[in-house]
Amino acid sequence: MDHFQTRQPYSTVPLTPREGHKYVLSLLRAGAFNQAEKEFFTLKLDQIKDDEDILALQGRILKGKALLKQGPEKKILALQSAEKYFTAYTQTQGTYSGINTAAMYLVAGEAARAASLAKEIVSLLSKRYPQPGEDAYYHMATIAEAKLIFGDIEAAEAIFLDAISLDPHNYEARASTLIQFVMILTAMGKDSSWLDSYRPPKAVHYAGHIFGSDTGLSALDATSIHALEKTVDDMFQKETIGFAYGALAAGSDIVLAEAALRHGIELHVVLPCRDKVFLETSVSPFGKNWEARFYGCLRQAKSIRYVSEGVDRADDLTLSFGSEIAMGHAVLKAQALATEAVQLLIWNGQVLKSVAGTARDAAVWAASGRRQAIVPFPFKRTPTDCAHHLENKPYRSLKAMIFADVRGFGALPDAEVPLFLENVLKPLADCVQAQGQKLQYLNTWGDGMFLVFDTVKAAAKVALALQKCFQEIDLDAVGLPNFLALRVAGHYGPVYEMQDPFLQEKGVFGTEVTFAARIEPVTVPGSIYVSEPFACALAVNTPSGYACEYSGEFTPRKGLRPLPLFSLRTS
Repeated sequence: MDHFQTRQPYSTVPLTPREGHKYVLSLLRAGAFNQAEKEFFTLKLDQIKDDEDILALQGRILKGKALLKQGPEKKILALQSAEKYFTAYTQTQGTYSGINTAAMYLVAGEAARAASLAKEIVSLLSKRYPQPGEDAYYHMATIAEAKLIFGDIEAAEAIFLDAISLDPHNYEARASTLIQFVMILTAMGKDSSWLDSYRPPKAVHYAGHIFGSDTGLSALDATSIHALEKTVDDMFQKETIGFAYGALAAGSDIVLAEAALRHGIELHVVLPCRDKVFLETSVSPFGKNWEARFYGCLRQAKSIRYVSEGVDRADDLTLSFGSEIAMGHAVLKAQALATEAVQLLIWNGQVLKSVAGTARDAAVWAASGRRQAIVPFPFKRTPTDCAHHLENKPYRSLKAMIFADVRGFGALPDAEVPLFLENVLKPLADCVQAQGQKLQYLNTWGDGMFLVFDTVKAAAKVALALQKCFQEIDLDAVGLPNFLALRVAGHYGPVYEMQDPFLQEKGVFGTEVTFAARIEPVTVPGSIYVSEPFACALAVNTPSGYACEYSGEFTPRKGLRPLPLFSLRTS
């Protein structure tokens, strides 16, 4: 995993061309195409003539812009992208830039030019001998893409299958190829459903009712438990699953997690709180044998995440927050691998208006329109979902938070501050007010903003609108330096809503607010970085319109473990 660097292009220490390439790529992954283009020229990367990756950057920037458009505008940008890729190809004879040239010609409607170049790429690759593994995969996948471009779909499919066999578990590489193939088939007006057979294994969120064994709370008899375990095994046998995300409460969670491990599936445990607190609430009261099985699953898990590490009780808010994040992880994994996200539930089918529990998990997932596979719970009675139904205090709630500031504001001379307020801060303030979202809390200082919303969707909408608003400001025209750039950071988590003693009005407080504030300084200027909880909640609750892509790790402060961040963009 990449780690965030403090060095930025506006630093007094110049970046090397490769460092500049990495920085512009980070902007592209964040969807900040205009900022990426600006930095490409600021860093003088256009003067590099012997590096295929750097030469192809302009083509990649224009490709990103093209894929966000429709109609004639899309074709114009695609043609511009193809021409930039073609420059890189003619100067290096690199097949990466060459195949992208052909693909973008096709998107631009230049099918003959695309086919001619694709055949040239096949000829080039026939004279090269790749290394085993990833290199061999991309070698064959590029030939398959070329065959697809000049219309030989049957050959493309066969060669793609060969490529997969050369590096079968490189799901990220396969997902990248699938996305490219869908783009090509769409441009050709051809059906792409045949690609579904080659998608990586599914990612699942698993959950279900708690039940006890022996003399534990809500106990099921041994015969019922055995029958349930067999049904779960049968379900795993039918589905092609590679990754499972969920908690480890007594009963259904552990039954599902153990089945995943038996079937060789990566288990990713997402707990709402630390082991001791979770055991006291959701494991131990239901029978001592569940504790051993809990730790057995933990030992074999591929990863373990604790959503709320500092809590001393697993109340409804903590439990529902943990479930939401687990669901989001499954969706993000599926999106990253261009595959399907499915929910596996052991559920009695009763629809309840509950704050936390299986019924709520089922409702949240169903609202997203994604598929569910349900194993009926043996009894229609309403099981418990924890040892004690704990209500959270009224003032503690889940909120989405946005921090933003303008890079370079501190370097402005005093005479330019009024220009900044009138031409930058005022449009940004107008932008926030124009969104019509339920803004719960607002604070500002100098060039900084702190905004709080009820939902991640509302926060994401405003964050993207702020970046768009800033990018539309012509800094040169209003007499401000063009090194100014907006940084926007987002986070989601439980906060305390209480009276601010200084302002004498409601405010939000807690460790999650502090965490949110620490993301903004490491955000790449011109982009939007959000925390993992924000990305997860947005993914599961907002199926379309937004995308979050992994962008690296950052360390909140010395002594703490690095945490992942995601770039937010429209999809």
